Amino acid sequence: MRSTLAHRFLSNSLVTIALAVSVIGGSSAGAQRVPAGYSIYSALSAPLWVTKEAGHFEKNGLGVDLIYLSGGTMASQALTSGDIPFTLTGGSSIISSNLAGSGSMILLGIENAILFKLVTAKDIKSPEQLRGKRLAVASLSGSTYQATVLALAQFGIKPSEVTFMSIASAPTRLAALNSGAIHGTVVLPPDTIVARRMGMNFLLDLGALNIEFQNASISAGRQVLENKPEIARRFVKSMVEGVHTYKTDKAFSFKLLRKYLKTDDPELIEEAYSFYADKLPKKPYPTLKGIQAILDQLARTNPKAAGSNPGQFVNVNFLRDLDTSGYIDRLYANP
Repeated sequence: MRSTLAHRFLSNSLVTIALAVSVIGGSSAGAQRVPAGYSIYSALSAPLWVTKEAGHFEKNGLGVDLIYLSGGTMASQALTSGDIPFTLTGGSSIISSNLAGSGSMILLGIENAILFKLVTAKDIKSPEQLRGKRLAVASLSGSTYQATVLALAQFGIKPSEVTFMSIASAPTRLAALNSGAIHGTVVLPPDTIVARRMGMNFLLDLGALNIEFQNASISAGRQVLENKPEIARRFVKSMVEGVHTYKTDKAFSFKLLRKYLKTDDPELIEEAYSFYADKLPKKPYPTLKGIQAILDQLARTNPKAAGSNPGQFVNVNFLRDLDTSGYIDRLYANP
């Protein structure tokens, strides 16, 4: 069922974007209508789902419509065009678009480490067997691509020695792996459980390397940051409140994971929640060290990355204001 849902999302993404509100406007109820995208079809997007469903956006005067985008490239393009002012997506695609002049910025760090696991087909049991094989990533500029390149580097394999295929969602990549269409991919919990049940091999746990990496972030486009900063401020405040709900209301978070992941499997839900809840920071600042790690990878093919400062890709003014005011500390002092 999860694979079917993912296919439906992929086929409908462009249509959904076309129907999204391209100019932020008001509604009869007085709330600002704001489309927000997410390109990560996993529990990593749960903080955004919880923020929406718990009513935090509405409490802060925003009527947010969530839109699934098939991969980091599409998410960064949506920010650049201004059609979608906020996205939850991989940090590398935002950094790449910023280097190209988009002006998009990372506002919050949702996952500040590289935690993917490299899984391979049943007949691929050693790293050496990956040479000449097909590996799937969500997009050719996003975090799954960067993670796969990093994994290959641990084995002394160059990106040119494999063939990359773009398949947006993890459930669809696993279905392709199971069918033999590809030979490997990187996944996160709870898709790791699905891969294990399929009998796939686990060649590398990137999380064991303890590498800071801006794997997932809330980012904003230039238009909203320059022209409507108050909306950005309210969006960040809503997300901070949503993170609090996600971390402190397990029952509600479980309900939302079942709804969005389309599964009642208790093992998958428990793994999805327990893996991320403790890792998600109460004060979700982006990681400058993790952004530098992305820049180091991008510098191999993009000279602009080599001379860039990690700080130029983030705007933490809204989060810092909440932090220095004591608002976030008060949230957790009064659960």
